[in-house]
Amino acid sequence: MKKIIAAALTLVCTAALFAGGIDNKTNLNSGFLRNPSRNSEHKRPEAVIYNIAGTGFMDEGLAFNVGNQFIFKKYTHEAAGTEYKDEKPVFLFPDAEIVYKKDNWAAFFGFGVFAGGGSLEYKDGTAVTRAAIAGKIATTALASYAATIAADQSLDVYSVTMGEILGGSYVLNDNISLSGAVRFLHATQNMTLTCPKFSTIAGGALATQNGGNDIGYDAKGYGFGGILGINAKDVFVPGLYLALQYQTITKLNMEFKSTEGTMVSEFGIEEGKKFKNDLPAVLGLGIGYYVNDDIYVSTSFNYYFNKQAKMQNPLGGTDMEYNDSWEIGLGADWQVLPQLGLSAGTMYSKQGTKDDVNSAFSPVLDSLVTGFGVEYKVTKQVMLTGSYMHCRYFEQDYGAMTLNKDIHLAAVGVTVKPF
Repeated sequence: MKKIIAAALTLVCTAALFAGGIDNKTNLNSGFLRNPSRNSEHKRPEAVIYNIAGTGFMDEGLAFNVGNQFIFKKYTHEAAGTEYKDEKPVFLFPDAEIVYKKDNWAAFFGFGVFAGGGSLEYKDGTAVTRAAIAGKIATTALASYAATIAADQSLDVYSVTMGEILGGSYVLNDNISLSGAVRFLHATQNMTLTCPKFSTIAGGALATQNGGNDIGYDAKGYGFGGILGINAKDVFVPGLYLALQYQTITKLNMEFKSTEGTMVSEFGIEEGKKFKNDLPAVLGLGIGYYVNDDIYVSTSFNYYFNKQAKMQNPLGGTDMEYNDSWEIGLGADWQVLPQLGLSAGTMYSKQGTKDDVNSAFSPVLDSLVTGFGVEYKVTKQVMLTGSYMHCRYFEQDYGAMTLNKDIHLAAVGVTVKPF
């Protein structure tokens, strides 16, 4: 029974929003919504996230950026003619970057959400949690109530992996910049499955046995990784930028810090037990070209080495083996006026899911995203940004279920250059 339940609830903890890899975020910065092709960025502080070597080509002085994304999502899965959905918005998805450039070197710091990043709220439960609870009750003296109990439940899931980047870059000559950084990640996951009928059926026998109506856990983990980058400009033709960035695997060892309900042990969860949730290595390539002084066009490619990372189902500890995934984007930035800039772009993501490895709760699906936005300089030192993005996902069958989701994102930010 434990194996059946664990298999049914694969990836219950994942609350990914817009993912390029399986759990890796691509929308790490509010500027991504404006133009998802960011891998050759070298003018704005968001280079700290997408092209660390690009900080070496920024203007001298101090510059910092803060932003936030507002995410409106609908996750659905359909089974046996019933649709289960999550529509809980995310109003806090922050990022911050700061760069100090002096002569041939630059130092930088960044903060963002690198994986997960939100809450899931299935008010009527899900197809797999219903099946799991019904299967559990069917083995008890209350078997005749299994369907009734399983049909009355709700599921709340939260998963976020935040992190900090600290590093520096050095310009070897007028054309080449090298950079290195370290990244520290700290992850939190929690899940609560609430079954109100535990306390109303058979005099509350199940609530007494379980210690309440809730089944859940809270887990935390930490990990370190590195980032290396190189950026070349004007090497072949004037105005051409070439960028390469490699992000090492970050091994995250998650540990169950607390549990709720005695029935949680049926899911293979025990306080103090650990499971792996690594973020894979990522290779990013970027090409950008100044058509003229005001128009910059670019393309970006990311490859996620999912096969190298060890990802385990927290409910049971079984390994989840994904194929590698990739994404490619195109975009343009246009300085319409000295005070006003416009940007737009698109990106296609091909995921590494398999027929038997996905998530009903937070579907991992191929996608095509389109974004646009504006930059407006209020003063010489202060620039405001606003952007919008739509993520179109491609429906996929997963076992007896059909998975789908739809996401709209908006973002605001401010960039300040005090000197």
